[in-house]
Amino acid sequence: MPKLPRRNPRAMALKTLIRWERGKPLLDEILAEVLTKSVLPDPRDRALCGELVNGVVRHLYYLDYVISRFSEEPLEKMDPQVRNLLRLSAYQLLFTRIPERAAVAEAVKLLKRGRGKWIISFVNAVLRKIAAKRQNPPEPPREMNPVAYLSVRYSYPEWLVERWLARFGEEETERLLAAGNEKPPLVVRANTLRVTRDQLLLYLKSEIPEAEPTRYSPDGIILHGFRGHVTNLRAFRVGWLQVQDESSQLVSYLVSPRPGEKILDACAGVGGKTTHLAQLLRNTGHIYAYDLYEWRLKRLRENAERLGITNVETITADVTEAVKALGGNFFDRILIDAPCTGTGVIRRHPDIKWARKPEDLVKVPEKQLALLESLSETLKKGGLLVYATCSLEPEENEEVIQQFLARHPEFEIDDPRKALPEAARELIDENGFLHTYPHRHGLDGFFGVRLKKRS
Repeated sequence: MPKLPRRNPRAMALKTLIRWERGKPLLDEILAEVLTKSVLPDPRDRALCGELVNGVVRHLYYLDYVISRFSEEPLEKMDPQVRNLLRLSAYQLLFTRIPERAAVAEAVKLLKRGRGKWIISFVNAVLRKIAAKRQNPPEPPREMNPVAYLSVRYSYPEWLVERWLARFGEEETERLLAAGNEKPPLVVRANTLRVTRDQLLLYLKSEIPEAEPTRYSPDGIILHGFRGHVTNLRAFRVGWLQVQDESSQLVSYLVSPRPGEKILDACAGVGGKTTHLAQLLRNTGHIYAYDLYEWRLKRLRENAERLGITNVETITADVTEAVKALGGNFFDRILIDAPCTGTGVIRRHPDIKWARKPEDLVKVPEKQLALLESLSETLKKGGLLVYATCSLEPEENEEVIQQFLARHPEFEIDDPRKALPEAARELIDENGFLHTYPHRHGLDGFFGVRLKKRS
């Protein structure tokens, strides 16, 4: 396979797609590694590379369907470079405003590095046929069974489409699939240790006129129309804001920490919720932030320092083992933002839908329940435990909680409405569970519940 140029954003996107297709590792990690090793000094080229990679993965099945309509050679018989170059170019033709001559010419230019004339002519011919139908591309026939049609049209695995059809019905499932393919808005959280949301919004509007407050969280701002990198904003550098989706912000309100309390953030990651909890605590109390990966906690510490947060202690460890030394009845409140399948955040991470398998909905809930049972022992009597996921699947949400409560009668579901901002109370169902959905609320898909340990 010819070596790809490191200064070409399309070449770097192609390299990323080939690596991803080979083993389906985390797309963000491959893309970050490829961009680190490339020589793309222009931020616009780096942004284009990311846009092309995520776009192809987001619309994979549909792109393959369109290519197959114009190619006599089956995709599975093509070598990886040709197959992914066709996908990359078809995405540009069907989903972007890139001129067709540029999309086709750039593809041909990449092939001229060590490819024969036959391959170049073949790719050129297929892409020109797709370009000719750019305004009216082929669609899979609706006469197909609903699972097959929706799977191809919106590029989701059939097993996941079938699940959602059974739960939501055809009309709502189609809206959910479409919402998962939309590019999510950039949402930030005002750091109220330093600035109010109104003050931050007024400041941001001078640079981002379309910025507006979030509907459900009193701390959030949606940066509509922002095309740059958030780290370049002065408001970011001076610690006035933190990137965090609105639904994630609501989880912190479920915890509703009180000044002076000991809080466990069991799966802290890079600290979106951790720093929000610190903010709600007004920098008092003590937050114990655990994660398995030191690189995540390093990012958390960097964010905390930028935001002026001083009440967080980070610990790199398996939380279920590390907290045993603390003994029972140690924490006032616990947040378990449990590892999950992530089906609620597909719009942010399109590779999730290709990485997950039906068996994950057996294995993952077992780990989630074990995490709940282990950490619940460290909660004080009368304390609160919040369990949250970014999954839409009942096996990881309601069913985990039902199993936990059946084994632990000392816990009960606590009414979350008193903890949430008034606007967000409509997101609570009759069982006391928080649910957010991309197609219903325009938010990442989240589940959350408050569990109280009886005194």
